Amino acid sequence: MLLENQAGCTLIDRFSMPQKLLMRIGWLASTAVGVVSIAKHSPLWAGIYVAYVVLGFALVVLPSLCAHCPYPAKFSTCLFMPPGIVKRFYPYRGPRMSVYGKVATFTAMVGMFIMPLFWLIHDLPLLVLYGLLGLPVLAAFPAFFCRRCRHFDCPMNKTGRDRPAPAS
Repeated sequence: MLLENQAGCTLIDRFSMPQKLLMRIGWLASTAVGVVSIAKHSPLWAGIYVAYVVLGFALVVLPSLCAHCPYPAKFSTCLFMPPGIVKRFYPYRGPRMSVYGKVATFTAMVGMFIMPLFWLIHDLPLLVLYGLLGLPVLAAFPAFFCRRCRHFDCPMNKTGRDRPAPAS
């Protein structure tokens, strides 16, 4: 079903394989660069960062954001992981996100991006690589995906469409 946002952009029904590959590789590779940079200075903090990323996704992002996203459940597509995994472990819970879920997801994701910077600022080549891998992923969301997204209750959604009514 083709829908348009208020700017006349067609909303996304499925993510293409190049879109999925670019987002997955960019996110995973920039995370790996962050781990390497932290490990060069402190293996303990590298382990803490890996745990933060894994637990942040498993306990915060996936249940708070992805479980409310229509893409894995209704369109069998996802930018960051196979949709079958999301559907199996984080079944669709409707379009409405809680305020807590929105704040927790934002906080977890910001932490995942910012935490390595404390070590990367001491290693210019890795900082540049981290930026080259991670910034396109970050920029693609507001510039492209968020303007065409069907997850209308996501705080980053920029379609101009109304948020779903609260469940009663």
